[in-house]
Amino acid sequence: MSKEKINFRVARDFGEIFNVSIKFIRQNFKLFFQCLLFIAGPFVLISAIAGAFYQAHAISLLSLSRNTSGSPFAYLMNQFGWEYALFILSSALSSLALLATVYSFMIEYNEKGPEGFTVSDVNRRVISNIGNVFAVFIVMALLTLLFVIVIVGIFIGITAASTMLGVFLAFFLIIVMFIIFPPLAWQLSATYLVKMTEDKGVFESFGRTRQVMHGNFWWTWVVVVCAMLGVGLASAVFAIPQSVMQMVLTFTHAKSGNGDTSVSFMIVATVCTFCSTLLYSVMSLINGFYFFSLAEKDDGKGLMERINEIGQTPKTDVEQQY
Repeated sequence: MSKEKINFRVARDFGEIFNVSIKFIRQNFKLFFQCLLFIAGPFVLISAIAGAFYQAHAISLLSLSRNTSGSPFAYLMNQFGWEYALFILSSALSSLALLATVYSFMIEYNEKGPEGFTVSDVNRRVISNIGNVFAVFIVMALLTLLFVIVIVGIFIGITAASTMLGVFLAFFLIIVMFIIFPPLAWQLSATYLVKMTEDKGVFESFGRTRQVMHGNFWWTWVVVVCAMLGVGLASAVFAIPQSVMQMVLTFTHAKSGNGDTSVSFMIVATVCTFCSTLLYSVMSLINGFYFFSLAEKDDGKGLMERINEIGQTPKTDVEQQY
């Protein structure tokens, strides 16, 4: 019996966004997990190993700094060495690989239906969109860096003139970021999907997300925050063994003065980070379904397609849900 195809181009409310995401995972769990494991998995594994190595390095530095006369500033500077740079670079690559894999899977599913494609098809889709993914990443990273530099410069200038104004500015920025960060994070993620599905430039793709989100800012905020909380709590379960072991090692090293970190911690940290990182693919899936929902509310193309299909011979291998 063929699986029932989930229609992406449907205007969904808050609860339906999460329900359809869960249904999509349950329906395609085996193939979806295989794609994550074989396509994005190697990048995630490298990132997990780099993260474990950096955490072991940080624990060693902390224990040694407590038993030497080194300055706290030197300790902080030692933390941001090549281990940290490798961890950040590998994390960025693994995030891009996960995002590209999830969106490529959704595109293949939308075009061919369930059971109509393989891991190789998704992999080819990912490879064909490497340029699009890196184009969005580079442009957004440069703009983010420029924005941070400007804000830091303004903050330093105001703080130098008046400490009290600097405190008020910092408080104001925290409030503003709390409000705009969730919708902005969704826009940045959805920009990759638009770039992969529509023939648009990076700025046009970002503008497209802004267009569909018009009038839905607070709904976007609620959806993203709830998704972040849900995925974050679920991933925290995988982080418990690592956190417990890290605290034990830190306490033990602080008493003994030994800065060596065991291989067992490296293994546990790698496994925990690998599993929790893979789990964050659900976030991209929710972002994708939410974009298609907003896009349908904006242009109604999905409804027009279903109207045009009325009277046509129905497909026997793939059924439409809506």
